[in-house]
Amino acid sequence: MGIMNLGYVILEMQDPAKWSKFAQDILGFGEADSFGEIGTKYLRMDNAPFRYMVRKGNKDRFLAGGYEISSKSDFENQIELFEGSGIDVYRGTKAEADCRAVEAFVSVKDPSGNTVEIFYGRAPDKSFLPGHGIRKFITGAMGLGHMVLPAPENETTISFYEDLMGFGVSDDLTLPAFAPEMPEQRIYFMHSDNPRHHTLGLYNFPNPTGVIHLMAEMNSMDEVGHCLDRVKAAGLHIFASLGRHANDEMISFYFFAPGGIGFEVGYDGKQIENWDIYEPTKSVIGDIWGHEYDFPVVG
Repeated sequence: MGIMNLGYVILEMQDPAKWSKFAQDILGFGEADSFGEIGTKYLRMDNAPFRYMVRKGNKDRFLAGGYEISSKSDFENQIELFEGSGIDVYRGTKAEADCRAVEAFVSVKDPSGNTVEIFYGRAPDKSFLPGHGIRKFITGAMGLGHMVLPAPENETTISFYEDLMGFGVSDDLTLPAFAPEMPEQRIYFMHSDNPRHHTLGLYNFPNPTGVIHLMAEMNSMDEVGHCLDRVKAAGLHIFASLGRHANDEMISFYFFAPGGIGFEVGYDGKQIENWDIYEPTKSVIGDIWGHEYDFPVVG
């Protein structure tokens, strides 16, 4: 597999400075030096140049995830796979690559319309220590965390990531439908070439923000608890209380970040050291305990 991890996320916000302040005040991220894109805030979690790129725009939404690929040759092979399957590939310019602190990148659309970027050659690491006494985020070779994307074109989107990008299945979770006339919920969890249980989840319903949730994993339960206190003090809506998942066994809670972006903060996620002998699971429950859901009523 050439895809190593989720290297960066790109968001669009009407007020990038507000999102940057939230990320520092609540999550313990740090603001990075600019990589040249005017009006954009770059946010750090670890020694990577940045993990979140927050652009200024007319909407609050998720734009893209950038996956790190292991080498230039694997990068070119991935492009050939896309083009051989009739997928339109946008090759980023040198200036655009510089704004991402990478050697080169391309972007494509998956069958559900999500923008996928792949890159190689990340800029050299620089030392970074998170705020709020957080010792570290669980990142490094496992990337910034995971994300769950809307994938209403479910089967073709799964095939895109499995057959063209080489992701493997970790767990296929099905949950009851919201209403009798609706299909059951499905989240298809997928891993890349690192021990994290899942780097990507695909949810079979759309979402107006372009993302179901993003996840940052902390180093201790106390770090998660202190973050939960900061979220409560800031008045941000918690839509899932503290709980432990059944598939990756992570203890976490969920809340809405500015712009309505779903965000999970967790600890103790399962790691798989040898994917060759791993048996994918089929879950029918999301949680071992906790995670009481409280979604706001709209309209």
